[in-house]
Formats: sequence, C-alpha cells, structure tokens
Amino acid sequence: MALILFLHIAITAYCLKQFFKLRDQTGFHLGMNIAMLTGGFSGLITGMVIIDYFPFYFVFLTLVAAVAGGLTGAVTGLFYDGQTALTGLSNGFMMGLMGPMIGAAAGGLTILPVMLEIIYVCLIALALTSVVKS
Repeated sequence: MALILFLHIAITAYCLKQFFKLRDQTGFHLGMNIAMLTGGFSGLITGMVIIDYFPFYFVFLTLVAAVAGGLTGAVTGLFYDGQTALTGLSNGFMMGLMGPMIGAAAGGLTILPVMLEIIYVCLIALALTSVVKS
C-alpha cells in the first residue's frame, strides 16, 4: 500500500510539472477540471492508504488526508487563477474527508486503491492530451 502512495505522489509531481509548463495553453474550464482531479484523487488515495496503516488514529488521519488533498488541489489551481484554486481546494478537502472512510470500509482491500490509481493515470493522461485542444 505504501508503494501505491509513493507512486501516486511521483505521478502527481511529474504531471504538475507538465501542467505548469502548459498553463498558458490551458483553458480555464480544463484547468478547473485538472485542479479538481489532482486534489480529489490525492485526498482520496492518501486517506485510503494511511488509514490502512494507522486505523486507530481516524480523526487525525482524516485531517491529514483532507489537508493533503486540499493543498494539492489549491497548488494546481493556482497555476490558472484564484477561482480554480478555490475549487481545487474545496474538492481536495472533501475527497480527503471521504478517503479514510472508504479505506476503513474496504478493510485493507488492496485492489481498490490500485484501481483508483489506474483510473487517475488514465484521467491525467486524458487531461494532458486535452491541453492542446483547449
């Protein structure tokens, strides 16, 4: 599970670097979708993975996942404008609140975060290829 979180952080860092390079070519609607995508999945996957390792610290881990998702969404949104940053922040925060709940309900099932990471990679690839069209 820690490998999934490390892989997610590495993929997100690389994609944020690419999105930063392409921020002048990206439309505001696509930028908002990108901020919501990165913030939401970061909060969700972080929460699901860390609740598996520390199940008795539910409240603290929920806050950690919410802050991680919110920061990722806000940083991505700041590439474009303030409204996009606010949207990324709120979406990342909400998904970070849901991540530990889903992780606790899954009960250590590894396939769920793996499938979410595969979906995340596909959506990020779609967003990266959509930049030139926006």
